[in-house]
Amino acid sequence: MEMSERPAEAGGLPVPGSHWRTPTALPVPTDFVPLRLILQPGGATIELTQPDMLLGRHSRADVRLPLPDVSRRHCRFLFTQGTWQVIDLNSLNGVYLNDEPIRQASVQPGDLLRIGGFTFVVELSEPGERTEDADPTEGLIRSIFKTLPPPAHEDEPRRRAS
Repeated sequence: MEMSERPAEAGGLPVPGSHWRTPTALPVPTDFVPLRLILQPGGATIELTQPDMLLGRHSRADVRLPLPDVSRRHCRFLFTQGTWQVIDLNSLNGVYLNDEPIRQASVQPGDLLRIGGFTFVVELSEPGERTEDADPTEGLIRSIFKTLPPPAHEDEPRRRAS
């Protein structure tokens, strides 16, 4: 069998698109606690209900924030050893936790998390507790344009993510 005829997995290459989502077969840890991100000042809520979720502008992201200052693969949220971690995926505009730029950090209730032009307050859900929205971005997209700050002044250019 020639190399070009081998399936991607057999050749040691990742399956196309496998880097976008966590396989559904991964077990949820027994101590798992969903994470809520509450948009400020609008109050729209994103609930992270899986222990590994990708946030970005791309349509294949688990949580989609469709604005140009959010990178296609902006950051990853990972629940491990009883805590939530946020990991910047080399995004153009970065991830800020309590106004400090981070590459990776643990998030705690009450923290302010800035992703592109979005600012969120971090909350933890009780196990089994759910918000009204089943889709983590439901309601968020509708409220994006209502809650965004006014356009930046000419002396404060805003970079567009790739």
